[in-house]
Amino acid sequence: MNLFRFLLPFILAATASPLLADVPVGLWQSTPDRAGLVVHVRTKPCGRAICGRIERAKDVRGYDTPSRVVGRKMLLDMQQQADGTYAGQIWEPQGNRMLTTRMQVLGNEMRLHHCDGAACEDVIWKRLR
Repeated sequence: MNLFRFLLPFILAATASPLLADVPVGLWQSTPDRAGLVVHVRTKPCGRAICGRIERAKDVRGYDTPSRVVGRKMLLDMQQQADGTYAGQIWEPQGNRMLTTRMQVLGNEMRLHHCDGAACEDVIWKRLR
């Protein structure tokens, strides 16, 4: 009985590994857009999904810069899929449009894949916290 109690946490961790996959909750830094603007996006649970709001914007040199995008929701209704990825919407500030996106978190990287018509884009965000 004592051996079972000792091994139970290890058994649960091994069988629950898909549930313990890397989670997208935290603070993320985007890649620079065409103008060199980088945003920091705070992601958190919103119901059964993940959502993200822009907390700050930085210019080409890395300095905080005033921007109308601060405070805007950027990731919306990111629902976890059976394969561990997330699917939902991303707001694209340059074109002020919503795009369907797929998101996967691998350690301290968030990989986003979204398409606008025939043109698709892959970007990698870095975890700050």
